[in-house]
Amino acid sequence: MFNKIERGFTLIELLVVISIIGILVSLGFVGYPAVMRTAYKHKAKTTIQALEMALSQYHSDFSDYPDDSSSKSVMNALTGFGEFEDKPDPKIRNNPDWNGPYFKAEKKQFKYGLLNEALLDPWQQEYKFNLSDPQHNFDGCDIWSPGPNKKDENGSGDDIRNW
Repeated sequence: MFNKIERGFTLIELLVVISIIGILVSLGFVGYPAVMRTAYKHKAKTTIQALEMALSQYHSDFSDYPDDSSSKSVMNALTGFGEFEDKPDPKIRNNPDWNGPYFKAEKKQFKYGLLNEALLDPWQQEYKFNLSDPQHNFDGCDIWSPGPNKKDENGSGDDIRNW
């Protein structure tokens, strides 16, 4: 005859495993917001670098920067979309000096999801430009995002900037 010994987990073993899983989950919840904050900051910095390069190419073609009266006008000059919703603007695209689009992004990155609107940072605020009278990059342009607090502090505070 065989002595059949049934083997299973004891209550103590189960409680230890459950507590370890609970600790790991709680660490994940605590660390997640910090990881997302860092990711958003890196995404904004990368976008600002891409905008700076696009503006440099635009400046190379036109020997001037686009009108910086609004974020929308800068993005329209860089993407070739103007007053028409999601249709290229012939006034921009038919200019013989315009060799764009200088900047490409997904529609969801633009205000209202329209390519003829201002580009939004990860916190859903418009990027800011000072192209005509830069205060920090004297040989280039000032570009910044209002940052996590969503308050435009002209590049100070928690704003993400290119200088």
